[in-house]
Amino acid sequence: MLAIRYDWRNNSVLFVHNLAAISKEVAFSTGLQGNEACVLVNLLTEDHSRAREDGRHHLLLEAYGYRWYRVGGLDYLLKRSDIETPTPRDSKRKRTMH
Repeated sequence: MLAIRYDWRNNSVLFVHNLAAISKEVAFSTGLQGNEACVLVNLLTEDHSRAREDGRHHLLLEAYGYRWYRVGGLDYLLKRSDIETPTPRDSKRKRTMH
């Protein structure tokens, strides 16, 4: 299994791929905080995911299957930032680079 999350302009997408020749079940958290992390909106079908009480999403992926999700709702245009918002790690990097 391979799961990758991309964050850009206050929005996140999550890609989950089963690289095995057999079906696999996986449980994972998005790595984000707040209510938005509880909802994964499938970008290709109506098969959305809602986290269970433990905060983890549970998926069954067919052999070589994949799911592409937007984390949170589809109101991403309302939340999108105009420019990249620096993270604490970025700020630290700028201070140490000369």
